[in-house]
Amino acid sequence: MKLSPLTIIIIGLMFFFPMLSLGYFMYWVPNNAEADMNQKTLDDINTEAGKMKQAKDRLELAKKKVRQAAQEWESIVVDRTPPKSLPEGIDLSVNAYQLTVDVQKFRNSIQRAINNQMHAGGVKIVNGPSIPDIDPNQSANATLANFFNFPAIAFPVVIFDLGTVTVQGTTKQIFDHVRAWARMPHYLAVADGLRLDGTSPVLTGTYNLSIIGYIRGTKIAPPVADGGGASTTSFGGGFGPPGGGGPPGGGGPPAGFGPPGGLPPSAAGRGGKGGD
Repeated sequence: MKLSPLTIIIIGLMFFFPMLSLGYFMYWVPNNAEADMNQKTLDDINTEAGKMKQAKDRLELAKKKVRQAAQEWESIVVDRTPPKSLPEGIDLSVNAYQLTVDVQKFRNSIQRAINNQMHAGGVKIVNGPSIPDIDPNQSANATLANFFNFPAIAFPVVIFDLGTVTVQGTTKQIFDHVRAWARMPHYLAVADGLRLDGTSPVLTGTYNLSIIGYIRGTKIAPPVADGGGASTTSFGGGFGPPGGGGPPGGGGPPAGFGPPGGLPPSAAGRGGKGGD
């Protein structure tokens, strides 16, 4: 039997559409879905890779800032902290008895440094600052707690709120005098609240003065607990010369600077009162 062309076309379409449906639903649609999923995965990977590069860039920037901060701190350590030994500095790794002797000399050296700084600008000193005296009979632990604020602060530091300072001179002399505290060797000094009284050219200047001294080193020999042996205590990071570490990883000067309290006057070993 001979089939007509129309019949042949119909039969062909009957086979073609099922095959087309089979190819569309079993191959083309799943393959496209997989391709879309793979593209999304690739996009996610590229996005994360971009974040990784950004994270590495941020890490390198953070390391650079840390190195810069360390270099800046090292310059401060060299010029703006007391030396590691007498006569101008102190070594806290000595034995307990030696510390009670050395701290008197260190107190006197701080007073001498302040006395020298008071003459900056050529002013006349009316009321100069004075470092509190130290009881020569107190223990090494009391010395660490009262004078060096350790272990109340995570590292030893001397902090003195020296109160009101009064000087006389011209406007320029007084301004130069107050600004000079920012350049005080071995210590960080803050002079604020300047007030001028009187009639030019001779004026009276009054301001408040605070002094901070970070102690170099990483070891303290006297025992932290009373009655202990001559053990050595480490404190965080230490304040040393370049290459000797940066500032400690915790703690810091208290918000309000204040002198160690409860220090009775000493009858000997003073380095002179302020303004001498």
